Amino acid sequence: MDEEEGGRIVFRGRLGLTGDGGAMLEVAGTHILFDLADPPPSTAVDGTWVEISVERNSVSLWPYLL
Repeated sequence: MDEEEGGRIVFRGRLGLTGDGGAMLEVAGTHILFDLADPPPSTAVDGTWVEISVERNSVSLWPYLL
């Protein structure tokens, strides 16, 4: 994860689609779970490297039990 100017946070990693409307981003050996909005991404992006840039105040941390 890198921070850019302008209060944005950038996540770079390998995207994996979960099949239930979500996605996991693998960043440096850690998995980050994402909920996806409609329309969902094409299955062609599954396993590809992506960059996700979001405003700092749009990121929240919630515990998740596996």
